[in-house]
Amino acid sequence: MMKSCIKSLLLAAVLVALSGCAGQPVNFGAAVTPEQIDQTKGEAVSASATGFQLLLLIPIAVNGRQQNAYEELQAKAGDRVLTDIKITESWTYAFVGTLYTTKIDAMAYPKKGTGAAQ
Repeated sequence: MMKSCIKSLLLAAVLVALSGCAGQPVNFGAAVTPEQIDQTKGEAVSASATGFQLLLLIPIAVNGRQQNAYEELQAKAGDRVLTDIKITESWTYAFVGTLYTTKIDAMAYPKKGTGAAQ
């Protein structure tokens, strides 16, 4: 009886710990066709976000870094359409943990028919 109780508690603790390590998926928006954008006025934009895993156990801003980087990228693009999105993940060891960085690069194009594209 005592062994099954301990096993149940350990299983519950592991499940709770693992549930804290799940990030939210990032939605990049609706697909566009080349005919919808002015490909002559593209601009490269990039953004990044960083999180830290303290002592390899305590996540600090790790799970939301993809969403944070994408929101920064959208702010830089303004009302332009983002295409050719590339995501780069990297990590750097620090003495008391690990630094995780997400960098997103994309091309921002104005939509055809808007004032900026004419």
